[in-house]
Amino acid sequence: MKKLVLSVVSSVCLLGAAHAETVKVTEKMVRNAVQGWCDALVKISSTAREGGDAAAVAAEVLSTGYDYDDGKVLFKPTLTSGKQTFRLTKEGALAYFVGGNPKYPDDTGFALKDWRKVRFDTAGVIVDDNIGIFMGNVFFTDGAGKETKVDKTFVFRFDEDGNARIITHKSALPYEPAKS
Repeated sequence: MKKLVLSVVSSVCLLGAAHAETVKVTEKMVRNAVQGWCDALVKISSTAREGGDAAAVAAEVLSTGYDYDDGKVLFKPTLTSGKQTFRLTKEGALAYFVGGNPKYPDDTGFALKDWRKVRFDTAGVIVDDNIGIFMGNVFFTDGAGKETKVDKTFVFRFDEDGNARIITHKSALPYEPAKS
């Protein structure tokens, strides 16, 4: 299990950046952080599919890839509504990803779906000091080959070692106007 978690952590965190007072964030680092998030979601899903402890993997992703432990996170998941639309706590985010929390009865575990592949298409990236912002589409492919498109905005805070932590994650299904 430890090896599995380290694999997920290395996917989410950008390793190998030169240790310095500050790191120069690049568009490539932001894209790598988004890819790390995509890889981590597939890892949670495959862990569940293989009968492993997907909740433990998801909790580790939230600790290493999001800033819940050291700061604030603004998270609006794709499939949330009502009073529980926003997930400003790690507990709420974990409930969204893996379900099973009676405080969040509508959560069925988005990351537990049979996701086999997750890829993204970049609309734009902004880099400012230690902050990287991504906006674009993320495409989730399930075991039957069906692809689901989601609009995403991620804001990453990079530490002095180049490790990325999500501080904002906004997700929504694409708007489709009513046909008349």
